[in-house]
Amino acid sequence: MSYEPVAIPTRYRGYRFRSRLEARWAVLFDHLDIGWLYEPEGFIVGGKHYLPDFLLECGTWVEVKGYEEGLNKPFLRKAALTLPCTPASGERGPRLMVLGPVHMPYVDPQPCDIGWLGLEPDGRSGEVLSSTYGFGRFWKNRRPWWLEPSDGPAHWLQPTVHPDEEDTSAAYAAANGARFEHGERGAR
Repeated sequence: MSYEPVAIPTRYRGYRFRSRLEARWAVLFDHLDIGWLYEPEGFIVGGKHYLPDFLLECGTWVEVKGYEEGLNKPFLRKAALTLPCTPASGERGPRLMVLGPVHMPYVDPQPCDIGWLGLEPDGRSGEVLSSTYGFGRFWKNRRPWWLEPSDGPAHWLQPTVHPDEEDTSAAYAAANGARFEHGERGAR
């Protein structure tokens, strides 16, 4: 028997997100003062319609998925190659970040940053490079912070804990603690 979460449409900051998970990521971005747009533009990728979930101020497109089985990894690699470069407020981040369930800081209570998969076109070979990026030092250059290279992780939605990086646990706690029921507006 496989478990497949159900998306609950959720309102936050005037947007109607397709899922509560997307709204939680918006809360996290707001807590870290990261500028974002929700589903600003759709594209044709590999002959299919594609609407990325977020565009961050650094020009990084973001795809949010709740579970690993919901990922079409070849499609996301192709998207990373074909999504357009957009204007950025500072240094450009990876072309596409793939974010999963919001990390729960009480599971791993040490101060840390959390690394997520970032996909970037190689530029020379038409291949996709993958690395781990975190948001702890976003303020430094207004982009996700490169944490470590990756060989295309087996589990794309498994975040990596980086205890030596800028602490983001308060932002993750705010995102996890946001309540959207009964007209509440989320944490801030």
